[in-house]
Amino acid sequence: MSTQQPFDPSQQQYYAPQQPQQGYYQQPYAPQHSAASHVKEWFNFREPSYVKGFVIGAGVALILTNPAVKKALVKGVVKLWGGLQGGVEELKEQIRDVQAEMGGE
Repeated sequence: MSTQQPFDPSQQQYYAPQQPQQGYYQQPYAPQHSAASHVKEWFNFREPSYVKGFVIGAGVALILTNPAVKKALVKGVVKLWGGLQGGVEELKEQIRDVQAEMGGE
């Protein structure tokens, strides 16, 4: 007769595979960048797209903070909108005139 020993978790052995799992790819070690290199990336005035973004951002900041510029901009937009509305109304009137002439023939 065999005698069964009680289960002891400390005696349990686990299988640990030595090879990486299939489909697993370990990325090569990426070198760490210093804080100075990050600052240089933020202020790269030799890059044309950076300079363009810098100028656009400065312009937007000027518009949003200067009341005189905002007032002039709003006046221009209102004038343009009024001109567009007047043009649309004139176009509608011309269409009605053409329709009336076609119906009267």
